[in-house]
Amino acid sequence: MRSIRTIVVDDEPTAREHVVRLLKADPDIRIKAECRNGMEALEAIQREPVDLMYLDVQMPELNGFEVLKRLPAGEDPPFVIFSTAYDRYALKAFDFRAVDYLLKPFEDDRFYESLSRAKEFIELRDKKQLAGRLMELVQGHLNAGKDHTQEYVVKEKGREYRVAAKDILWIKAEGNYVVLQTMARRHSLRMTMSMLENGLDPAQFLRVHRSYLVNMAHVRSTRYSGNNEFTFIMANGKHLLSGRNYKEHIAKFLVAREDGEGPQGTKR
Repeated sequence: MRSIRTIVVDDEPTAREHVVRLLKADPDIRIKAECRNGMEALEAIQREPVDLMYLDVQMPELNGFEVLKRLPAGEDPPFVIFSTAYDRYALKAFDFRAVDYLLKPFEDDRFYESLSRAKEFIELRDKKQLAGRLMELVQGHLNAGKDHTQEYVVKEKGREYRVAAKDILWIKAEGNYVVLQTMARRHSLRMTMSMLENGLDPAQFLRVHRSYLVNMAHVRSTRYSGNNEFTFIMANGKHLLSGRNYKEHIAKFLVAREDGEGPQGTKR
C-alpha cells in the first residue's frame, strides 16, 4: 500500500500526542500535520490533500462537523475517524460517512482496528471499488439507528444469509470481523464489536468479555467461578468464561434480571 497522508486534529495536546504516537508505529502512515483546531486542519488540507483525518468533535472556533462542511469541493475528501469523549455524536458522525468513531479513552487494539478499516476504504477508493463498501457502511448505520437491530445480512462465498438477532447465541470479535454464532452455524461479518453492540438490545445481549457478547435468552445457567470470573453455559453446551474486568458489570446485570424476569437456571 502507498503511504497514507494523515493529519491529527485535536485541541487537547495529550490526546493529540497519543494518536500521533500510535500512528507512528505503522509504516504505512505519513503524518502531514498535527492540528490544534479546525482552522489549522483546513489550512493543512489546502496546502496538500490528505487521505485520512483523525478528528475531534468539540473544538474551539470550528467543531469537527463544521470542518468537514468546509472541505474543498471537487476533490476526494479524506476519510475521517472521529475521536471524542462524547458518545452522543456517534449517529451524526456516520451521517458524514465516518470510517469509525473512537470513544475516549480507547485501547490500542481498538485504535488499530479503526486504522485497519480506514486502510481498507483507502485501498478500495484507489481501486475504484469504494461505492459498494460505503453502501454497506450506511446500511450498518441505518440498522444502528433503529430501536434495536433485528437482523443481519451476511454474504459468504456467493451466498446471502439473513441472521436474526434472536437466533444468535453469542458474538465473538475476531480481528476486523465479528462472528455470529447460532445453533446451526457461525457467520462472519465485517463490523466492529462496538458498532454492533450499539445496535443490539442491552436487555438481551450482555458484554461479558472484550471479545464476547452473549445472548442471555440462550444461556442455560450462569455461575460465579471465582477470581472475578463468571462461566456462562450456553444452549449448545458451550462454556464461555467472562473477562475479570467485567465482574461488576455482569453482577449488576444478573441482579437486575433476578429482580425482573431472569432466565430459568440463572445463578449468582
